[in-house]
Amino acid sequence: MDVEQNKALVLEFYRLMNARQYEEMWKLFASDAKWGGGRASTDDFADIDRMKAIMVDPMPIFVEGGIGFTVHALTAEGDRVAAEVESYAPLVNGKVYNNHYHMLFEIRDGRIAIVKEYADTAHGREVFGDLDLG
Repeated sequence: MDVEQNKALVLEFYRLMNARQYEEMWKLFASDAKWGGGRASTDDFADIDRMKAIMVDPMPIFVEGGIGFTVHALTAEGDRVAAEVESYAPLVNGKVYNNHYHMLFEIRDGRIAIVKEYADTAHGREVFGDLDLG
């Protein structure tokens, strides 16, 4: 795939996630895909089965409709796509989770193989406290 196809794949991921079309969304991933916080080694990243268990609006703290994502910018080179993304989710306690992310997607054979997620962890602690997110 070329860089434009890779960028389109990442945009499709967010479109499907926002539309809550999770079954179709997970088909965009390689069977051995990994997701993590950007550490140098992917050995301790979550596998896709683990991500499926925690990523589908897992917390009852979200109001109906769950979390939504806006992609503000994409930059791509080779098999890597960097995405600047913003989340928005009103919570049942009146707070709002509105984080900003840098996501690095690595594409292999037309599928998402690795996701490295960088976010404002201080904002997450401020909004969620010590909530165990799984």
